[in-house]
Amino acid sequence: MNKPFISFLCLLLFLTNPLTAGDSFTILKGRKIDYAGDSLVFLSYSNMISFHEERVGVCAVDDSGFFECRIKLSQTKHIFIYLGVYNCYLYAQPDLVYNIQLPGRRDKSLQDLVNPYFEETAIHLSAKVESTTNNEDVSDLEKELNFTIRAFNDAFYPYYYKYAINAYGKRVDRGELDKAELEIKAPFDSMSHPFLVSYIEYRMGLLQHYGGQKSNKRIFGEYFEKKPVLHYNPAYMELFNQLNKNFFLAFAEENPGPKLPIVLNREKDYRKVNEILIKEASLKNDSLRELVLLKGLYDGIFDEKNIPSSMIQLLDSLQYHTQIDIHKQAVKDIMLEITEILPGYKPPDFTLYNADSTLISLSDLQGNYVYLNFCNSFGYYCIREFEYLKVIHERLKDRLKIVTILVDDSVESMEELVKSNNYPWTFLHFSNQPDVMESYDIRAYPSYFLIGPDGTLILSPAPSPVENFEPTFNRIYLDQ
Repeated sequence: MNKPFISFLCLLLFLTNPLTAGDSFTILKGRKIDYAGDSLVFLSYSNMISFHEERVGVCAVDDSGFFECRIKLSQTKHIFIYLGVYNCYLYAQPDLVYNIQLPGRRDKSLQDLVNPYFEETAIHLSAKVESTTNNEDVSDLEKELNFTIRAFNDAFYPYYYKYAINAYGKRVDRGELDKAELEIKAPFDSMSHPFLVSYIEYRMGLLQHYGGQKSNKRIFGEYFEKKPVLHYNPAYMELFNQLNKNFFLAFAEENPGPKLPIVLNREKDYRKVNEILIKEASLKNDSLRELVLLKGLYDGIFDEKNIPSSMIQLLDSLQYHTQIDIHKQAVKDIMLEITEILPGYKPPDFTLYNADSTLISLSDLQGNYVYLNFCNSFGYYCIREFEYLKVIHERLKDRLKIVTILVDDSVESMEELVKSNNYPWTFLHFSNQPDVMESYDIRAYPSYFLIGPDGTLILSPAPSPVENFEPTFNRIYLDQ
């Protein structure tokens, strides 16, 4: 990436998220020659329901490998950065200056890039507190937060795997489990950092839930009822999400009287839903009840027992009624995520190179029906369907543009593929915008979409050429 563009990225982030007088901020700095000339993009989750990633800092790495990034931060948060095959993270606190140690460079291979199920290796960064941004003293607990959490995790997870992962089908020895909990917590009992204390508490809740086989209701009562809501503590939110997975389904089974599914899907009445939930003793707390509702609506969108449009309408009502900024933002994030590839909405734009090394954007094709597909040249089904696409192109070329985004070695290999097979439609290479696959939630090749002349999705997913796409398209075209 060239230096002027890196500088532009840094300036753009500053202009869209500027620091003002009185704002708390954190500095992340360090030196790693492997990344000289690159830009580093630090991220955080704006919410831990949909786990929407937001940029919180961008900085350039100079020729010596030095970097320094300022991040606006008002509370302790999980901050992370994708570096090739790694997902590197730390727990950053406001007003501190950290010297962080990045791992050696290891870029993703083509196989990693095209694998929709590839997961980066998580690395908890070494983060030394050098000073503060406000010239105030910093406690030893604050200095050692990342080291302490890493030490706790090293102690916790062997027990978790022993008692939780292997607990299914086995009788629980609660005395042994309670003894294990004391052993895990003992080295950290004297530590009073609020984030750490809560982190440990909710990790123990996870152990008791799975290892102790305690019910969702019991764990929820012990760890969430009458407790503060901790939106940005990963341990709190992991346990919360586990307990409230498919909440509406579980609630309806336990409470058949209120007819919650009807109120959710047919009446779409936010007030009635809230009235039903508030009768539950554990959901008297407004903030907690609203978070449970947010989680339920998000999961409900992807549950075939619910009507997605009803869930979306209720989310819109939640956004209107809530007084909690984090929940307002979470609804915005969810709406953006689910509508990006939902029929009736505009899909993510892209700008990619074609076989003539010309940049083509999806927006350039507006005014046409577009049959968009994602493929590669080393899969049997893609190669087979290219031949069917030839036929469709010949029959429908006056009414339909076919665009293939090829996930392959290089633009040059794409050029050779197109020329040697005389493929007459548009091929684009994914390489200069690899996140296009994530934007379209590509999980298999080939994948197809039909986009209308107004730039909105008509079919998502669309049928493949061998699944009667042509008659399906002709009906849509004649009905326009």
